[in-house]
Amino acid sequence: MADTSDGESPMSSAELVVGWDNQPASAAALRFAVGLARRLDAHLHVVHIADVADLPVDPDASDYEQQFQASIEAHAVGARALLDGLGAKWTYHAMHGRPPDVIADLAEEVDAVMIVLGAPRGGVHSFIDTFAGQSVAHQLTRTQGRAVLLVPDRSPE
Repeated sequence: MADTSDGESPMSSAELVVGWDNQPASAAALRFAVGLARRLDAHLHVVHIADVADLPVDPDASDYEQQFQASIEAHAVGARALLDGLGAKWTYHAMHGRPPDVIADLAEEVDAVMIVLGAPRGGVHSFIDTFAGQSVAHQLTRTQGRAVLLVPDRSPE
């Protein structure tokens, strides 16, 4: 699924890829990436990767597929709400797969100058993921030949 702000293929001087999962750090990353895209006259590729959080609670529900699609669409609506008001050229991608691979592949495909992500959420799970080398940010910074920018979910006090 790809949704483009102008309905045409991007014709910008630079491409940026930003990960989106509707979390506060992701929203901060998207806002930052929009500002950066405007400054660079760049096209923004917003990518949401379907994961366990998108799956309905009851796998036996008769409307399981509809619930799953509604969850995916809710992410798209959240991103569009931020993007439409911020005035940047963008394309929304809903994809599935291993997040570091999907983001890296898209960045390669569009020859992105930079990948923008929300900083890890913190907490025990985030610590374990980072320590074990499983966080998306950690994997991308180790495997990508392009810049990876981490944006915190709030500005420093």
